[in-house]
Amino acid sequence: MTTATRTNPLSYLTGQLNELKAKGTHFKLRVLEDEQAPVCTFDGKKVINLASNNYLGLTRIPSCARPPSKPRVNMESGPARCAPSPAL
Repeated sequence: MTTATRTNPLSYLTGQLNELKAKGTHFKLRVLEDEQAPVCTFDGKKVINLASNNYLGLTRIPSCARPPSKPRVNMESGPARCAPSPAL
């Protein structure tokens, strides 16, 4: 009985990544080290964050920032995790 050897379906990416590096077009993704805010720390440096998806400031509201404790069914549109807040 012969055993089939499985190849990694993503193995072709190694060659493509090496090509990008050789051309100088490969880039490293930046790592956000703290919460999304107007001024954030990326890769150990304080920078102005112009590409935030936190334009409503919802990441600073504790009920939105923490994961939900149990699944909720939401029949309306909008964020399902955020509890109503009198501050809004």
